[in-house]
Amino acid sequence: MRQNRVKHATPCGVCLYPHQKLDWSAARLEARLAEAPDDREARLELGRIYLSRGLYHGGGEASCSAALAVARRIMQDDAESADALIIAGTALVGMDRPESAQKYLDEAMKQDATRADLHMALGAMYRGQGDRTTALKHLELAVRGAPGSWEAHLLLGRTLSEVARRTGENRLVEKAQYHMVQALKLTPPTDLLHPLMRDLGLLCLQTGRWAEAEKLFVRLRENPKYATLARKYLGQVAFGFGKYKNAIQHYRHYLDEHGDDAGTLAQVGLAYLNLGELDKAREACERALLLDPHLMVARHTIGCTFLEEKLPAEAIRVFKDTLHDHPEDMPAYLELVRTRRQLGDVAWLQKALIAEVSNHDRLPFGAGESAPRAFTRKRIHILVDELRAIGPSSVTAVMSAIDLCDDEALRFSLWEAACTMASGHVADQVASRLREAGRSFSLALARNALAAAASIPEPALTAGLNVTLEDVQRAAVERRGNATDLNAHRRAIEAEREHARAYQAVLLLAIASRRSRGARALLEAWSGQADPELGVAVNAAKMMFGEADAGRALMKRAQEKGTTPILERLLTSVTPPALRVEPRPVSEGKDVHCSACGRTNGGECTHLMAGTRAVLCNVCVSAILPQRRTIPAPDHASCDLCGRTHFEARGLYRYMGAAKRQVDVCGECLELSSGLLEREEVEKFLATW
Repeated sequence: MRQNRVKHATPCGVCLYPHQKLDWSAARLEARLAEAPDDREARLELGRIYLSRGLYHGGGEASCSAALAVARRIMQDDAESADALIIAGTALVGMDRPESAQKYLDEAMKQDATRADLHMALGAMYRGQGDRTTALKHLELAVRGAPGSWEAHLLLGRTLSEVARRTGENRLVEKAQYHMVQALKLTPPTDLLHPLMRDLGLLCLQTGRWAEAEKLFVRLRENPKYATLARKYLGQVAFGFGKYKNAIQHYRHYLDEHGDDAGTLAQVGLAYLNLGELDKAREACERALLLDPHLMVARHTIGCTFLEEKLPAEAIRVFKDTLHDHPEDMPAYLELVRTRRQLGDVAWLQKALIAEVSNHDRLPFGAGESAPRAFTRKRIHILVDELRAIGPSSVTAVMSAIDLCDDEALRFSLWEAACTMASGHVADQVASRLREAGRSFSLALARNALAAAASIPEPALTAGLNVTLEDVQRAAVERRGNATDLNAHRRAIEAEREHARAYQAVLLLAIASRRSRGARALLEAWSGQADPELGVAVNAAKMMFGEADAGRALMKRAQEKGTTPILERLLTSVTPPALRVEPRPVSEGKDVHCSACGRTNGGECTHLMAGTRAVLCNVCVSAILPQRRTIPAPDHASCDLCGRTHFEARGLYRYMGAAKRQVDVCGECLELSSGLLEREEVEKFLATW
């Protein structure tokens, strides 16, 4: 007869499995069961102890097998016991038998799909099978069901870390760090503390947190089991700090016991390269290649030593050999192309571009960064960047490549690159003429400067304003010839003076279009000395900074001249668009409340994000995330937090909370808000730990 069962619940703040005095507890329970074989609760607890020992404390397959035997003994009396099913399934996961584990865990899902230990077992199973997407879903449910369990946080953090290493997605690294920190804060057993510190330290290395990584690995070095490994990681920390001699010392300590680690030998070579000790760099990398002939970093470092020695032919040979064996190696391709450009081999670069573009459409389609077409596009971008460094002479080659492919995205990219190269050439020519403004000032030059202002150095633009009376007088003679009488000469000078003022007016707009602090200061200086006509240009330029007083002055002048419609039309061209403002967290202030639901800080929600037109709490963010597909914002909407439109955001959503006010929020702001608490907690923990 099936016994009545109570659903197992994991309270917050407790572990999913026992971890203290396991041997003593197991012996006590075994003795208890010898006296009372039908004591179901004692048998379940014994199964969890065996499972804990097998999964976390070195018991391995033998302990997992013992846990499986205990679970099967329980299921002889109660085949539908969720506790026993989960213990059996988890034990089989620990024994690397996922097919058998799946049967037990699927049956447990039918009994109680809310169990945190069940979802953790499923997460571990899918992780072991390489399906980390499904694993993450189950592990997140495990953490949600048992937020005080360091086991769930640890496994989720490790899985996130593995996915982040493969995808390079920074947000996943942040989430992994957060869950590792949570696991540390929940005080795992001492024998698991050091592996956890190692994992968190590696995440700090991945995100460039060198100081925090150093603290973790110095602490890790105190454990004899991890002391040597810690020296390797401390070498990476020293390398990140630019302390290459210290890095080599740490690496040597590690290599004393692990001399066959090719990757670390290559890192030694890279450190020597940065110190300028090229022979030692090559020697270390050659030793690494004897152990692993396909180690890219070692090959790349050897090529770079030849470049440092001014032996480009040898470097090219190394990079070509690397690409022959590994055509997907972008660092080697970049160095090869860059070296060709530095040698002035423009013909090679242009032929390479034509070859890559011609081959693009013949390659098979594929998804992701590893697809053949994706690699080809990367090579094309490298070639175009180096051709851009050569100058406008390469515009023709880039333009001719456009007709060699049908892929619209690639065609547009090439066309855009050609336009950039051409505008850069125009900018260079204009900047050169602006530095001699006294002789070359003209309305055409000012218009070209306005068109290419973003590419012209600001000092060149401001230098172009220096047109003196002597320059105007000389231009009157050189451009209009010697006048036959004094009045004609005066008229010529006045005409050139008006010409110079028009030139300066347009140039002021070009300077203002950069919207820099220096441009604003220059306009303030000119506003005090400009006459009424030139003052119009100054005010128009100040309007580009959004200054309302300048707009009112322009409108008053237009009304006096009867040109208000013209001004209104022109203002739409010079008024800047609304500036994008990143939302900021609101930590204090009870008068600040969520625009969507009305919650305030201090218990009702954890944090608030304030933007340009709205405030959003983390509770509403959590409500929006799962229903994004069903609540798209209208086409004309923009984010109430940062101002992004549909064209600028990954997604835009319209949400209405309890306060009955609609809030439009973009995907970027949702991501920022959901990660805010995690980032703050990681920062605080790493700063004080």
